[in-house]
Amino acid sequence: MIKLFLAEDEIAMREGIRRHIHWEEEGIEFCGEAGDGELALPLILQQKPDILITDIKMPFMDGLELAAEVKKQLPDTKIVILSGYSEFEYAQEALRLGVTEYLLKPITPKKLKEVIRKLADSIEEERASKEARFDLLQEELREKDERDRRELLMTILSSESGTREILQKAEEVGIRLSAVCYRVLLVFFFCESDYRKQDEADELLRSVIDGSQLEERCFLFEHGLDSRIILMAGQSGEELEEESSALIFSISAAMDEVEELHYFICISSDATRLSSIRRVYREAYKTASCRFFLPLDQTIRADTPIPQILNMENRTPINTEIALQNGNLRTVWENFLHTGTLSEAKDFVEGVFSSIGESNGQSIIFLNYLTMDCYFCMARFLKEMGREPEDVNAAVGDINTAVGRLKSAGDAKHYLEIYLEEVIRQRDNNATSKNNQLLQNALDYIDEHYTDGSLTLQDAASAASLSPNRFSSLFSHEMGMTFIEYLIGKRMERACELLMTTDLKSFEVAYNSGYNDPHYFSTTFKKVKGMSPMEYRRRGQAQS
Repeated sequence: MIKLFLAEDEIAMREGIRRHIHWEEEGIEFCGEAGDGELALPLILQQKPDILITDIKMPFMDGLELAAEVKKQLPDTKIVILSGYSEFEYAQEALRLGVTEYLLKPITPKKLKEVIRKLADSIEEERASKEARFDLLQEELREKDERDRRELLMTILSSESGTREILQKAEEVGIRLSAVCYRVLLVFFFCESDYRKQDEADELLRSVIDGSQLEERCFLFEHGLDSRIILMAGQSGEELEEESSALIFSISAAMDEVEELHYFICISSDATRLSSIRRVYREAYKTASCRFFLPLDQTIRADTPIPQILNMENRTPINTEIALQNGNLRTVWENFLHTGTLSEAKDFVEGVFSSIGESNGQSIIFLNYLTMDCYFCMARFLKEMGREPEDVNAAVGDINTAVGRLKSAGDAKHYLEIYLEEVIRQRDNNATSKNNQLLQNALDYIDEHYTDGSLTLQDAASAASLSPNRFSSLFSHEMGMTFIEYLIGKRMERACELLMTTDLKSFEVAYNSGYNDPHYFSTTFKKVKGMSPMEYRRRGQAQS
């Protein structure tokens, strides 16, 4: 609500203004009054009104002195001076002080209400503009931080990066990575019915880390649409063990509170060097492929042998008859087709063959059954995507030929590996095509609405039918820039066009380019182009 303060030495005038205008109905809070400037000033500084109405002639401190002091300490306050003097020098001094309105007495309540209403509308527009600008800056900072973190993660995991390069990149992002040892937590989250809960999972991870008091030693990175990496830095293995256990407990407790949201966490072994983080990460990522064979909502360790994780070391071989009736393996395979990655395909197939038991792995009949069953899972999946299995058969080999030549588990494993990899490639290409269409919907929307000063990432994400987080990641990955960078580029392009082809004033160019705040427009323009809008126009005209 807009706050208004009145400084007026005439009691009748003061009471008339207070009583004869229904301020609350106008959406204005009458926050105080005083009979002279000296009494008014401390109250004004305490209340911080949006509008000050003051008489020009008052004892102890007149209206002009009061206005000068208020403008010095509360520069955003709009000041309306009431004066019985029409002399030019008074009005001129008021203008110099930044007084918004100079009204001559007597003034009717109707006229005063009109002036105040106009000022209130102006204040609300300024607030909206500031909020929009603040939101844009916040989004710009958030996107830049995410992009910088993604680049840092790539640097850490790259075999070509040296310690010095990693530390320098981390320092640029504001992260201090120097430590005695490091640990990686791979966190996967799933929700089949509502993808927006994956964004909720992302927020939960951030809030858990923020609440853990480990912000300076615990760093969250995007690792994909449904997974995150938490990199922990510590002074000893014992410290990392204690802190990671507490953190995982908090993460699991938070995710258990969200209906239908599931998680899977893999803990890496400890790295004693920055350059070793990539090795323990790869070990953890390979072990994490076991998640397709295990119940969700649990944690495993990368230094545990996979057969032990799968509880296969002393497992009684599966009876063929039981296996034929068991749909679990088929479900596991279908889950991988939906969420597995190309780099995990080989480890996944290894896991499948580890899970069938030794005697079944030596049975050609069972291997034929297994190969055919997995093939049909993949064929159905291709059909659901609108692709034909024959296309993959042409590249990989016909299933009948493969089964006819099958003489060992190694033959079955090899065929299923290359077939699965090709299906995942087709799936990813299909997803890329779909994402490109969704992204194009967003780009079309941005192109149509970028001159709207209230356009946000949320609006563009809605046009693409994606959540803001997913859209932001997709946009950055596909476009090579953040949403905000793209939006600023479009607006600057429009501004340059208007500056060169019209005689619009700078503030008019700002409004027509999507900026509600001309000052912010000028600042952004100079930052992007290296000169003010008017300098850009003059240079262009000179070159012409």
